[in-house]
Amino acid sequence: MGMQARKVKDVPDAFSRWVLCANLNERLLEKESMERFVKAALLLGALGAAFLLGQSTGNFDKWWTPENDALVAAPQHHKVLFENDEVRVLEVTVPPGVREPLHAHRYPSVLYYVSAAHMKEYSPGVPVVDRGHKDDGEVIFLPVGPPHQMENLEKSKSLRAIRVELKKAR
Repeated sequence: MGMQARKVKDVPDAFSRWVLCANLNERLLEKESMERFVKAALLLGALGAAFLLGQSTGNFDKWWTPENDALVAAPQHHKVLFENDEVRVLEVTVPPGVREPLHAHRYPSVLYYVSAAHMKEYSPGVPVVDRGHKDDGEVIFLPVGPPHQMENLEKSKSLRAIRVELKKAR
């Protein structure tokens, strides 16, 4: 009897060894999964930062000039309700069947439709875009874009919206 007897508690059974290995593998997989998540989050953050940096001041004024500002080029459709260093709040109105003059907005904006209408957008060198009909009370975000004209396709309903231009988003 060359083999020495061991007590049962000293030798883990196969199931216990399997559970121990499974727990270690699970922890390693969790760690790898977390590392992949962190890398993905960092990559998305970097891409977001690159996008925002790409939207730096040069791009914000790419299409805007003092002459084509909405208040100068289309004053009958844009009225300042409030302005400070942070925001400019405009009331936008486009009567039925009317197409506003060509104008631009310098800042990204949030638009609240007080009275929505079926609208078409015209921009030089770009195909006409049917913006469809929004619902009254709907809110959308508008990035800075090229000069445009909005046409109200309704027969009897004016577009009336509040546009909050975000000056600090530059």
